[in-house]
Amino acid sequence: MSGEGAAGAEGSWDLVIEGARLLDGDGSVEIAVKAGKIAAFVPWVEGDAARRVEARGGLVTPSFTEPHFHLDKCLSRDLLGATKPSEAFARAREVKSQFTVEDVEERASKALALAIANGIGHLRAMVDVDFATKLISLEGVLRARERYGHAIEVEIAAFPQEGIVTDPEAPALLKTALEMGADLLGGLPEFENSLEDQQSHIDTLFDIAEAEGVAIDIHCDYMDDPKLKTLEMLVDTMVTRRFEHGVIANHCNALALYPDDEAKRVIDKVKNAGIDVVVLPVANLQMLGGAKRTPYNRGSSRVKELLDAGVNVAAGSDNMYDIWYRFNRMDPLELAFITCLSAGMKTDVEVQTAFEMVTSRAARAVGRKAGEMRVGAPADLVIHEPATLVDLIRNPPGRRLHLKGGKEVGGLEGSHWAAEG
Repeated sequence: MSGEGAAGAEGSWDLVIEGARLLDGDGSVEIAVKAGKIAAFVPWVEGDAARRVEARGGLVTPSFTEPHFHLDKCLSRDLLGATKPSEAFARAREVKSQFTVEDVEERASKALALAIANGIGHLRAMVDVDFATKLISLEGVLRARERYGHAIEVEIAAFPQEGIVTDPEAPALLKTALEMGADLLGGLPEFENSLEDQQSHIDTLFDIAEAEGVAIDIHCDYMDDPKLKTLEMLVDTMVTRRFEHGVIANHCNALALYPDDEAKRVIDKVKNAGIDVVVLPVANLQMLGGAKRTPYNRGSSRVKELLDAGVNVAAGSDNMYDIWYRFNRMDPLELAFITCLSAGMKTDVEVQTAFEMVTSRAARAVGRKAGEMRVGAPADLVIHEPATLVDLIRNPPGRRLHLKGGKEVGGLEGSHWAAEG
């Protein structure tokens, strides 16, 4: 918390949050909001307020950032599901062939409404753009984005799910997607059939991104297979081209199976290149783990080693009730909890880091300044029931209220009861 202000603050306020507790503070404070921004953190706020909200001693945190979610596919599992990656890749085009613009809009809107209720203020959506869905998925997500633009910022990454070499229509579709309103490019080089084609996939993305001045957000080494090398391929290409528009590497599961010396070498390259890494433990825990009855390597990459090297690591939820993953309720606190379990994050500092992976670190990964608690920052906040971080991630029943620019845009209520004998 910075720029606290005086012991008391006077003025005419749009909103005052009373009885708030901050992660880095002792005791309760009041938070004054003016013109959509945080105006003061003080023991008491004097003056008129158009609205007052009682935090009841609960934590007030920045709104959450979801850095990686396949918004076009969500809630489509009833069409077709899969239990292993090979099935999902093979069946994906069959699922997408059934999409309509209206269908995508409706499913995406349901997911966005749930995200808003849970406190997500910014979401980066992966949206398939390929020969199977053409621009249908993109059109549906654009409509959903417009419907909920007042409450959540949605970035769209045009994602060539079916490859680029294997899908010659993809480059032209990607360019058209950017013209239509997509914000950046996704990628999946390991979908290609050879190392040369994987490099061609990456090169084509950089060619388009450089020409259009947009960032790149690539699925790298998704499969838990140490023979995959697309993460290092991505890093080397970025450095050679001196690309400056931002790069994220997603998943990076093969990294966990590299020999330790190779993993360290690649992690050092990632750090030196300034690439952010987004891990997707929720969906990866169910989908990955080898072909044996007892799974191994649960899709957590090398989170601690990446963090120790100084790499910015965020966590995303990836999928929701679609061909890839059965579950997900768009709750970032659940994601932080599972990230702790998946990556073996146990200490107080590590738990704090897991929370940052769905707030400030996630915001930094997608190039946003969200996730800041300071005077002058946007009043994009979440008021929680619990008063401590552990209780927050433990996620007991209670109230959660989401503010966007100081205005209430969503929330949820939970309760429990038990009969005494």
